[in-house]
Amino acid sequence: MRLIANKPCSFGGRQFYIGDEIPANLVADARAQEKMGVITVANDAERVPDGESGTFYTQEQLDKMVAEAVDEAVNNTVLEMEQKQKELQEAAGVLQEEGFLPEGTVIIPVKGGSDGDNEQQTAVPATPEEIQQVFSIMQMNATDGAEAIAGVKSENVLILLHAADTRKTIKDAAKKQADNIFSTSDSSNESTGGNATTGNNTEGADT
Repeated sequence: MRLIANKPCSFGGRQFYIGDEIPANLVADARAQEKMGVITVANDAERVPDGESGTFYTQEQLDKMVAEAVDEAVNNTVLEMEQKQKELQEAAGVLQEEGFLPEGTVIIPVKGGSDGDNEQQTAVPATPEEIQQVFSIMQMNATDGAEAIAGVKSENVLILLHAADTRKTIKDAAKKQADNIFSTSDSSNESTGGNATTGNNTEGADT
C-alpha cells in the first residue's frame, strides 16, 4: 500500500506536495485522510503502466478507465453484430434472387447453438408473415400464447419465440410444439418407407 499526496500537506513534520509519496508510518489514519481528499491510498497494482515512479491512478481515474473500457467493448459488440446482420441480409438477397427464399424474407441472428452455447448464433430466415405471427403471440398473455403455439406449423416461428420471449410458459410451449413437428415428420417418413414396393417384390408377385 502506498500513500500519495493529493494536495500540499504535512505529516511527521515533513512537507509533501501533489504526487509525492508519503511514508505510511507518518500517517496515523490513512483512510480518514483519504476521505478528506488529502491523500490517495493506492495499491501497487494501481501503478500507471510505464509511468513515472510514484505515479498512480486515483479511484476516480480507475472508475473512468473501467467505464471507457466497458463502452468500447459494447460499441465493438454492436458494430460486430451490425456487420454480421449486414452479411446475413446480403446472403438472403442472393438466395431470394436465386429463388431459394420467398421475397421479403429477413435473416434474424438468434443467440444460442443447438448445444446450448450462447456464444453461437443461428441464422433464422423469417417471412413478414412469420415475424407478424411471432409478435402477435408475444403480445398475448402466457396462457393464450401457449394455446396459439399449439397450432403453429412454422419451425422458424417457434425458434424465434423460444429465443425472444422470456416467459417460461411460452418457451416450454414452443419447444414442445417443435418436438411435435419433428416427431410427426419422422413418423411420416418411416411410414412412407415401410409401404414402398420394390421392383424385386413386384417381380416376385408376377411369378
